Amino acid sequence: MSRWAGRSILAVGVIHCLVGAMVFSRPLKEILGDGFWDAVDGHAGRPLAFWFEFAGLLTILFGIAIDWIEKEGKGFPVALRYGFLLLVVVAIVAMPFSGGWLLVPGAMGLLMKRNRVLESDFDR
Repeated sequence: MSRWAGRSILAVGVIHCLVGAMVFSRPLKEILGDGFWDAVDGHAGRPLAFWFEFAGLLTILFGIAIDWIEKEGKGFPVALRYGFLLLVVVAIVAMPFSGGWLLVPGAMGLLMKRNRVLESDFDR
């Protein structure tokens, strides 16, 4: 089974974090400079910077998980395939001029995967 879907999602997450580190360098430095604990709320610009990076990290983790499933030759549950597509569509509709479009190849890759999940896979 080709492993490009997970890797493309992972790459989008890395790009997201790198862009966020450049665009939000000041508020991110301020968050770290204030010791991170309770350093986001109540400070202009910091919540957007935090959630931008957080979303990138979640995308990286999701890409790693998808890549692992692809490597193991497992199928993908229908809810995962269509749920991810739905999230991508929502992101694009809400913000059509954003990087949400970069997730389309990964979403299409998941849709093209055959569903080979067996009942015994859930018993582990």
